Amino acid sequence: MIRGLRLLQMRPIFYFAADKTPAPTQGKQQQAKPIQVYKDGQLITKNYLQLKKSQDIEGYVLTLVKNYYRTTNKQALTLDSELEQHGLDSLDSIELSMQIEEDLGYVISAETLPVLNKVRHYVNYIKQVEQYKVENNAAPLA
Repeated sequence: MIRGLRLLQMRPIFYFAADKTPAPTQGKQQQAKPIQVYKDGQLITKNYLQLKKSQDIEGYVLTLVKNYYRTTNKQALTLDSELEQHGLDSLDSIELSMQIEEDLGYVISAETLPVLNKVRHYVNYIKQVEQYKVENNAAPLA
């Protein structure tokens, strides 16, 4: 009986998608992969947003913060607005960052989150990531 339990413990129970796909090799350009999300009980496939122009990035971030459900005084929101002026705290900043990660396919590190206090900080972060992608043909690690 004990011998049979050891065999069960040695076999993996779950297989993750990352285990089945080979690791990307260096030198090859990483393309944006489609993502699958659940919406209204249906699994839909969508691509990451591609923001190249400065006006597109600014508009995306302003719209994201304005449409966030906890934002107050939405009409007065500008690029230089601090999140605290509009009723948002550090947890809201994390949720906004998660939405950016989901929409744009970025990975925002935990060390970066405390410095994202203004709307312009998000805009500058996205611009830097896009510039890095152009220069190095790959997304930054974090």
